[in-house]
Amino acid sequence: MNDKSSDAKRRHAELSAEIRHHDRLYYIENAPEISDREYDRLFQALKDLESTHPELSTPLSPTQRIGATPKVGFLRVRHESRMYSLDNTYNQGDVEDFLKRVEDAVRSEVDGYVIEPKLDGASIELTYRNGELELAATRGDGLEGEDVTSTIRTIRSLPLVIPEKAKVILRGEVFINRADLETVNRERIQAGEQPFANPRNAAAGSLRLLDPSIAAERPLRIFLYEVVESPEAPETHAACLDWIARQGLPAHKLQILAHGEQEIFAALDKIKSLRNKLPYEIDGAVIKVNSLEQRRALGHTARFPRFAVAFKFEAERAQTRLLAITVQVGRSGTLTPVAELEPVPLSGSIVSRASLHNEDEIRAKDIRVGDTVVVEKAGEIIPQVVEAIPADPELRKEPFAMPNRCPICNSETRREAGESRWRCTNRLSCPGQLKASILHFARRAALDIEHLGPSLIDQLVEAKLISDPADLYALTEEQLSKLDRMGEKSAKNLLQAIESSRLRTLDRLIAGLGIPLVGEVAARELAKRYSSLQDFACRDPERERLDLSEIHGIGPKIAESVASALEDPKFLQILQKLLDQQIDPHGEVSTTPEGSLIGSSFCVTGTLSRPRAEIHAQIQDAGGTVHTTVKKTTTYLVAGSKVGQNKIDKAKKNGTLILDEHGLTTLLGT
Repeated sequence: MNDKSSDAKRRHAELSAEIRHHDRLYYIENAPEISDREYDRLFQALKDLESTHPELSTPLSPTQRIGATPKVGFLRVRHESRMYSLDNTYNQGDVEDFLKRVEDAVRSEVDGYVIEPKLDGASIELTYRNGELELAATRGDGLEGEDVTSTIRTIRSLPLVIPEKAKVILRGEVFINRADLETVNRERIQAGEQPFANPRNAAAGSLRLLDPSIAAERPLRIFLYEVVESPEAPETHAACLDWIARQGLPAHKLQILAHGEQEIFAALDKIKSLRNKLPYEIDGAVIKVNSLEQRRALGHTARFPRFAVAFKFEAERAQTRLLAITVQVGRSGTLTPVAELEPVPLSGSIVSRASLHNEDEIRAKDIRVGDTVVVEKAGEIIPQVVEAIPADPELRKEPFAMPNRCPICNSETRREAGESRWRCTNRLSCPGQLKASILHFARRAALDIEHLGPSLIDQLVEAKLISDPADLYALTEEQLSKLDRMGEKSAKNLLQAIESSRLRTLDRLIAGLGIPLVGEVAARELAKRYSSLQDFACRDPERERLDLSEIHGIGPKIAESVASALEDPKFLQILQKLLDQQIDPHGEVSTTPEGSLIGSSFCVTGTLSRPRAEIHAQIQDAGGTVHTTVKKTTTYLVAGSKVGQNKIDKAKKNGTLILDEHGLTTLLGT
């Protein structure tokens, strides 16, 4: 090596070390020593040096956090040990039951509990080898996740190099601060994209970006909270957290070691009191047995560790004024009333719209425009109006009535006897139904087309560039460039996302087609039956009615729905257009369930607009489980009319979230 190369290598090492030092001060210690301008000068000097000496630009260089080549798809990664989710508790009684179970199983004094915030983000597993970040993987189904190493490298608070040279496996949470989320959402709205609903969606969606340069523009952060493998053998969880910090890795500083119920509940109260003061969203606290030896003795159930539990905080509520009631049209023609609200902060985001479920719900709660209303987020995700505080009786407006004409296409609307839903009767030509069907096609559990949000879909339909989901694959950069707020970069990003969706498996394509009652689980069963999309398109409907109904997980209702779709000329036309675009996955099934309700359990009760068995099937199809009674572990009570007060009281006591039938439909995204 000549003197110039040696000097360049030494200078590169000095600049890299200095930049990493300032990254740590800024992102982890929150104590920057230099100005942004001085930092930018150092960073530019490193980029200039690498431009002259390209051999110095390695994956570990600070400059490479923003420049990896976009990927075509995600590789599957099998975890060396399973990544479990946490069981949930909602009240003091549940926590007491957990503590008693632990004490009974350990049969000796428990060596304390560590209480820490439950971050509202995306779980991640990191592997370091020889001191360098080698692999980052999502949780997936707990057994397998996706390789997101190139995206994780863009997180500036995460060191790419640590002092420990032996193999290390760590777990943590990727998240985004509230203020940063507001900035990201403003930019997405300006670009005609759908804003993220909450910090968790933003973190998870950013992790799965195929282009790391786009991910680098998202202000992701990370906290690590578990050591799975390391050369040291800490005896306690608290010692593991100390070891993480000694490696210069980001860890949450709010951990409380507690002994006994009184200290545990005091710690939970403290974390809850800090909830709105933290810069990031938390939806609860986690209670963990401190002793690792006692953890090993406690072990796991089929789904959860027995040594830890999440304590979920109650849904936050806010009061605001109801400005108007508008009506949306879903992909099946269902009309949904929506509350247009005076914007109000709630659970980490600004809420300006909320679900009103259906006409019966509005009447039962006597909700009228101009009223002050109480809003909460169902499951911390979906804003809904739970109560009206009436204005002066003499000044109140007339009760709301559903329109007898579709607000999108002006066709007749109808409410069938025994149903709570109004529907647009223009099934094949209503633009509202078309827009909703394309959004359904592009959702994550289906074709997962990034950058294709409601605003952009509105423009595509109104410009007559698409008349069904298959038309997406014929879009050109020239066509997109004529749309509002669609620059060259945005057009290329969308076309790349559409092109990447060609690689999705057959079951996800079937799920995206919007066949009634066919969600992710039923789509997987159907994909196992058909050798290709071509095979599916050529099936005889009458034969399918008989054959499909005999498949476990399908049943006669879903079989009838699939057969009816295969008799619909419009549906067959869409299939043919997809085939013409060379979109024909062959009997492939995604290895990880993507169901929107995985990990959630339901009890369905009361008088409903559809047979209960049909609703149970829809929940199970989306990955949820169904209880016949309200248990402590029940996540949601779906309540129709004429519900027994006992179940309502039990749900409230257990902290079970209560939804009506339309609330379930919203949760399912159907």
